[in-house]
Amino acid sequence: MHSDDLVRKPRARDRQATRDALIAAAATAFAACGYEGATTRAIADAAGCSEALIQRYFSGKEGLLLAVLDKEDDRSDAALFLGRPLCSTMAQEAREMLAHLVEKISERSDRIRIVISRALLDRAFKTHLNRIWIREEIRSGLEARLARYVDAGITEPEFDVGSAAEMLLSLGFELGFVHREILETSPEMTRRLLEQFADMFGRAVSAPPSRGSPAKTQKGGE
Repeated sequence: MHSDDLVRKPRARDRQATRDALIAAAATAFAACGYEGATTRAIADAAGCSEALIQRYFSGKEGLLLAVLDKEDDRSDAALFLGRPLCSTMAQEAREMLAHLVEKISERSDRIRIVISRALLDRAFKTHLNRIWIREEIRSGLEARLARYVDAGITEPEFDVGSAAEMLLSLGFELGFVHREILETSPEMTRRLLEQFADMFGRAVSAPPSRGSPAKTQKGGE
């Protein structure tokens, strides 16, 4: 190992630690004050570093917001959930997927409000957002998961996994954000709607009983 490597690595670690601290402080500030109300000075103070580092590492507050959105733990969480064993019925799959989406979207509602307002007003921001947004990754992973139900005989061979994945993601956003933040639907009514959507989804896409069975499902999930 060269002596200059010993110098560079601590600097790299310090830089990453500073970036992480700024991202964490920004996430808290944006949630508490909104995008416009949060200041780079307050964020830097909370992170214990110089305000100039926000410009250096993120090219300003908007870049810092994008960094807050581009979190690896979101990807890991989605991959873990989509990789769980298959459910015994398509209704249960829809129920679990929608409940998971509602939970995660509700946790991020403050951030989502900021993102939607910025994306509607700023085309450049929307372009950057589309580059880092993990929705397409989630949709692709959900399509692959739904295809396993076809292989297990739980759905018909002609089951359109692409449309089904899009529908579940859209319903999840509607229940988790539109109903909660805009329509102010009560949690009880949201749960009732979730159950109704899941049951309708299950009836629409399930194969006749002779084609699928819980035993086949468990085999497909292994």
